[in-house]
Amino acid sequence: MSSTPSRPRLQRLLHPVAPDGRPRPDAPFGRGPLAARGLAGVIAGAAWLGGRLPAPVAHRLAVAGGTLEWAARPGKRRTLAANLGHAVAAPPGDAAVRRLVRREIVNEARRSADLLWSIDRPHEMLANTRLEGQRPVLAELAAGRGVILAGPHIGGWEVAVPVPAAVLDSPVSVLATDDWLAWAVDGIRRRAGLQVVYLTDEPRRMVARLRAGEALLMFADIVPDARTRTLPVRFLDGTVALPAGPAALARMSGAVIVPLAVLPLDARAWVAHLGTPIPAPPRRSGSHGEQAALQQLADDWSAVIREHPDQWAAVYPLAWTVRG
Repeated sequence: MSSTPSRPRLQRLLHPVAPDGRPRPDAPFGRGPLAARGLAGVIAGAAWLGGRLPAPVAHRLAVAGGTLEWAARPGKRRTLAANLGHAVAAPPGDAAVRRLVRREIVNEARRSADLLWSIDRPHEMLANTRLEGQRPVLAELAAGRGVILAGPHIGGWEVAVPVPAAVLDSPVSVLATDDWLAWAVDGIRRRAGLQVVYLTDEPRRMVARLRAGEALLMFADIVPDARTRTLPVRFLDGTVALPAGPAALARMSGAVIVPLAVLPLDARAWVAHLGTPIPAPPRRSGSHGEQAALQQLADDWSAVIREHPDQWAAVYPLAWTVRG
């Protein structure tokens, strides 16, 4: 019997595809599906080790690593300062903002340590995560309405992403960026019970899922690229253009929007808070209705970020207009 690989297997090796089965020929060099597979292996190995470290040891290492990253990445410090300053109404160069930036980068390292633990020990993570505010969400799902769980990148958004799939009596999808980092963790998300939808998928598929009474999880406080449709809203101490996605999907599907924030209680202990549902804008309300709903969402996010500014991973540039 020949040991030559079958043609389909050889094609997969020579022309790897993303987890959804589609090729990504335009992916940057070294950041395509093949690189994503390698990264997935690295994450699996790191999770195996991280899940076996005692929490105090893992977090001490995280503090050391986060401090080194803070020292080595001036560009990241500048971007964080430009955004976090709006959470405390202070200029980027203010001493309090500089201290806040350092705390956030160290907290990011702590979150990463807990993420590795949660990948290796998902049942422990679920046992150590408290879910608040689920009753109104369960009521919406029981009535057959879809739910959009929309949060900012605050706290452990990746650590506790599997929680909704474990507690909501409905299929839950997560909306992910279509890049090698998302492809690398695709298997982790699916094993946690989530379906994965990529930003490049057709919106009508997401609308169909929501109309069928499913839940969609998304984090929409950053603008991934210039093609993203945005709407200006009041946010923290200024005005900023945020992605219109949550409000647009709600308007087209009739789904409610539920603010989501995942925050640390202690090492390897989290709380996932579901806020008050925001009704879907009327179908014919267009951008005006979407902006009103997005403003309610931005108000909720502003309150959470002001209370926990050192947990907001605002590492992407935002175009701010400061209100007078």
